[in-house]
Formats: sequence, structure tokens, C-alpha cells
Amino acid sequence: MKSTLAFVCLALFVVLFTAVNACDPNTNNQPDCSNASNVQVKIRNFWDPTRYWWCQSSSSTAEAVVCAESADSVTTGFDPTLKECVPWSQWSWTAYCP
Repeated sequence: MKSTLAFVCLALFVVLFTAVNACDPNTNNQPDCSNASNVQVKIRNFWDPTRYWWCQSSSSTAEAVVCAESADSVTTGFDPTLKECVPWSQWSWTAYCP
């Protein structure tokens, strides 16, 4: 009986964890800044490859930051693998939800 209850609790935890951390490619991926794991982390903007999301603090709202031009005036796009803005010649599209 105890093992069944433990299994049910574990299954419920997995379902809830998956639902909260699910990737939804139909959104712009704007993060919830109250989640500490999103604070001061560059997060991919699904709708605009020239921008990324930035949470300054856990009490702020996510800000869409535009990738700046590089030092030699080359426009850049956000690379979600490197979590940095890179020149378009180095940028490649990656799937939203791995």
C-alpha cells in the first residue's frame, strides 16, 4: 500500500513538473521572472531571432533585448545554443523545443 502511494505521488510530481516546464512553440517564450532560474539568463525569443528575453530580477517583467550590431557594424542574431548574439554568418536556426 505504501509503495503504491509513493508511486502515485511520484507520478503526480512528474506530470506537474512536465506541465510547468513544457516548451510551447506557439508562444514567444517570454519567461516568468519570478522563477529564480530565469533571472539574469538570456532566453530565446521564439518570434524574433534578433532579440532575447532578459529578467533583471525576480520582481521584474521580462524585457525583450535587441541584439546589438557587432564592432564592425555587422547585424547579429541570438544563438540559443551559445546564449549570445552572433553575426548572421555564424547563426543557424535550431528547433524551439528539443
